[in-house]
Amino acid sequence: MSRPGQRGITLIEVSIVMALATMVVMGLLAFYLNSQNTWTDGSSQAMAQRDGTLLVGAITDSVRFAHSAEVQDSPDSLHQTLILRRPDGDEFWRFWWNAGDSLVHQGPGVGQDRGPVVASRVVRFQLDTLTRLVEIRLVELRAGDGQVVRTSSAAALYNRPATP
Repeated sequence: MSRPGQRGITLIEVSIVMALATMVVMGLLAFYLNSQNTWTDGSSQAMAQRDGTLLVGAITDSVRFAHSAEVQDSPDSLHQTLILRRPDGDEFWRFWWNAGDSLVHQGPGVGQDRGPVVASRVVRFQLDTLTRLVEIRLVELRAGDGQVVRTSSAAALYNRPATP
């Protein structure tokens, strides 16, 4: 039984509270989804940057054991092959861009693919050689969100005798 002067909640009041609660929940959901997208984008770019660093590190480590280096266009000047040689001129390692999967592969020679160095797709793989230096002019990797991550470096040929 209700007492005189006491009233219940009307359908209009319930509808207004439900509409306000729905707006708050939708706002929180939008904030969460936006934060999730931002985190995913940042994470994929960080992974591509890490892969770029690992690729440059693998090339640098191999170059330090080489006596000489040679760069060849493969298949064009945006994608090249780095061939590393011993003092006797024999090839001991190479890095190349594979058109089939857009990854940089490595191996001890032609037809001896040890697989990709890193998992990120490579847009550009441009190198150059100087007397005692291999210049990694530009490595562009495509992150999962489509952004391009660029890196470059240089590595010295430690096993090459100094020229007078």
